[in-house]
Formats: sequence, structure tokens, C-alpha cells
Amino acid sequence: MKPVVISGKIGSGKSTVCKLFKDHGYMAINSDTMAKDLIRTNEVIKKSLIESFGADVIHKNDISFKKLRSILCSSDENKRIIDAIVHPVFYRELNIVISSSKDKLVIEIPLIETCHHIDTDYTLVYVKTDKDIRKHRFLEKKDIDENIFESLNGLQKIKDLSSIDQKYTIFNNGSLKDLEDSFNKLYEELNNE
Repeated sequence: MKPVVISGKIGSGKSTVCKLFKDHGYMAINSDTMAKDLIRTNEVIKKSLIESFGADVIHKNDISFKKLRSILCSSDENKRIIDAIVHPVFYRELNIVISSSKDKLVIEIPLIETCHHIDTDYTLVYVKTDKDIRKHRFLEKKDIDENIFESLNGLQKIKDLSSIDQKYTIFNNGSLKDLEDSFNKLYEELNNE
């Protein structure tokens, strides 16, 4: 069975949709968690980040995710540099997990335009939510300054969503019950393919 990739902008409800797939027997892969594990443990990534940003990215001899997020949010160029360091290793590892898994997989990937690095066919589910709702939900969950949401949201630039095959879109502007209803319809469609 093809893996299912869940994508959408920050605070759209990707994790909730992944959990709904998990409830149907899928193994969930959270790309943020996987990327942080790689940044924490992969010596090539750590070395490249330190070479690119110096001591600004270090706290107590380790990569500081708070400092790294601040660097990432400060400019498009810094985001490009960090992506160029992390994405090749991340997608190599993700493709190994996908190819060796016998489970049904659901993969949460915020950056829809990077999904072309997945080496196998997959089904894309895009979670679309109005910005004000995403912002409210994000700030309610995280103890983070509103400016960080705005920066992260601004960095998630989707150049041309129409060019991306998004057969399945879940609109998530309502209640959890509304989302569950939309998910159940989508899940039925996926099973009828």
C-alpha cells in the first residue's frame, strides 16, 4: 500500500489527521521529530550547521533547537541553508524507512514542495485551514511568541499549489467532529481506490 503523506501549513491540523490514520492501524512518522533526531545525532548535519552559523547555534556543546529556530526565522537565506544541510540526510533516511517498512505508513511533512524527494509513489493529503484559525490553534498549544508563528508561516511559501497533485484536501476550519467527519469520507475514498 502506498504511504500517505499529510501536508499543510503550520497549525493546520496535520498531527490530528495523522492521529486519525494511526487510529486505523497506520504507523505515523512525524518529519519534525525525525529531523530533530537527525540534527541531534548526525555528525555531518551538526558539523555543517556549526560551520554555517558558528557558536550561534550551540548551547552546552549541542545544537540548540531554540537558537536554530531563531536563525531559521531570521531570513529566507538561513532557511535555504538549513534545508540544504538537513533535507538530503532526512529524505535519505525517510526513504530507507519507507522502503523497509511492511506497515501502512502516514507521514507528516509540512513542506509540500519537498515531497518530490520521496522515492516511491504516495498519496498526498493536504490539510487546508484559514490562517487566523491556524494561528489561534498554534498559539494555544505552544508557549511561543506570536512573531514566531508569523515567521514560520511566512517561511512556508508554497510557490504554486496548483502544480502539486493534491487529489485529497481536508478543510479544517471547524470543530474536531467536523474534521473527523471529513477524515472518514476521505478514508473511505482511499479504501475504494
